Amino acid sequence: MNISKLTLCALMLLAVGTAAKAQMSAHDYNSPVGWGTVGGTITGGNDEGAIKVTTMSELKTALVGTYKHTIYIEGEIDITGLVSMENVQNKTIYGLPGSALVNSIHSTDVKKSGILSFKNSKNIIIRNVTFKSAGAFDIDGNDNLNLTNCSYVWVDHCDFQDGVDGNFDCNNGSDHISISWCRFRYLKEPWEGGSGGSDDHRYSNLWGGSDSETASEGKLRTTFYSCWWDEGCRERMPRIRFGQVHLLNCLYSSSLTNYCIGTGYKCNAYVEKCVFDDVKNPWKNYATSGKYTDYNITLTGNIGAEDEQKRSGSIEYFIPSDHYQLEGYDASLVKDEVKAYAGATLNVEYGQGVTTSIANPGAAAAETLSVTYFSPSGMQLSQPQKGLNIVVRKMADGTVATSKVMIK
Repeated sequence: MNISKLTLCALMLLAVGTAAKAQMSAHDYNSPVGWGTVGGTITGGNDEGAIKVTTMSELKTALVGTYKHTIYIEGEIDITGLVSMENVQNKTIYGLPGSALVNSIHSTDVKKSGILSFKNSKNIIIRNVTFKSAGAFDIDGNDNLNLTNCSYVWVDHCDFQDGVDGNFDCNNGSDHISISWCRFRYLKEPWEGGSGGSDDHRYSNLWGGSDSETASEGKLRTTFYSCWWDEGCRERMPRIRFGQVHLLNCLYSSSLTNYCIGTGYKCNAYVEKCVFDDVKNPWKNYATSGKYTDYNITLTGNIGAEDEQKRSGSIEYFIPSDHYQLEGYDASLVKDEVKAYAGATLNVEYGQGVTTSIANPGAAAAETLSVTYFSPSGMQLSQPQKGLNIVVRKMADGTVATSKVMIK
């Protein structure tokens, strides 16, 4: 979109007049990216219908139905068993600073595990939410967050800790998923003696629950952008079946890894400009035995992993640029950027959503190549609208500058 220098100057003046209230990377688009933008849009509650919740029952009530709600989590909410929601639409969940969803119950009772699950749901945004669970325990329990047959979901700047089964899993036909600036980690020692047999089940993210999960054929299309698999993660970062999964500018730094990315049946992974920081086995192939042998993986431009393409079978390689444009930034910047900004680091204000930083590195010195406008919920606009706008400027030096402006 082209705009005049006069208009651009006016927008920049408006931006300067708005207080900078949050840290955000210059490479943060502050909107869904990748697969979440293909064939549809993710608007969530569109920052409408603000509701503040402080208990599990309030959270469940606010999530019911298809009407637009913008839900703000305040304080730590104790979860005593999986909050399982179905047929949810048009919801945004923000975590206010210092908030968290917490399930600290350690039990062999599967029903007491897990935090939040969505089934048959769509158009959901989850931002700046911290999930804290009881610690890895191999009982085939519930996850911190699970998506089952969900579409157009954006999970951004969330912090996932100590999932009993997984930190964040996705399965059974879920599709068009954007995950950006999220942090996955385990702060607690794993629990031994689970019925599944593993005494260390710190397996973070399972994408596709089984090789026979036919509902996921051609789906599970997901983009992970600037995510961080931090200390404590052992495996599944993620482990993928079926999905065309793009991992861009992600950081792997756990000293405990057995492997990072797992390629399973009909996995088609594209791993680009990521950093594998002194970890074991950037990737491992699971699709090597029996009748479930097909898999693809491409690694390019990473630090700590050589460029390569490998596959079994005749499936064509997944190339993200065939479907959407998302270039990311140089791998040499990943470690500093992701460590500084990934996780629940946003400044969220009740009724206002995310307040973003104004002065971003590179914005003043480089020429502006393009300007794109978004609503506060992340919906792309054809032109600025009255009220709050998020302006994303792509600069000639390769950086992306994000600013908040108010149009009267």
